[in-house]
Amino acid sequence: MKINRVIVIGFILILTACAQSSGVVPLGGDRYMISRSEKGFDVTGSAVKADALKEANSYCQAQGKELQLIKAVPKDMVPFRSDAQAEIEFKCQ
Repeated sequence: MKINRVIVIGFILILTACAQSSGVVPLGGDRYMISRSEKGFDVTGSAVKADALKEANSYCQAQGKELQLIKAVPKDMVPFRSDAQAEIEFKCQ
């Protein structure tokens, strides 16, 4: 019984630690996009959006510029159907 709990807890930790990012994708005209998804039952679309914005901000700061958000679309996870997701479009100015 104790081993089953350890396996379940380990599985939950693996799921909550998984995140995927498209990285910075050029769209043309000095516009960029980042698409992210994160697994976990406690992850919201807003949290994924915040992580994408941090990634975008780091990208812009590396160029000595400021992030200008154009559009953000967060989507909450749906149990057993989809992960929490967010897509942002931005410029560096």
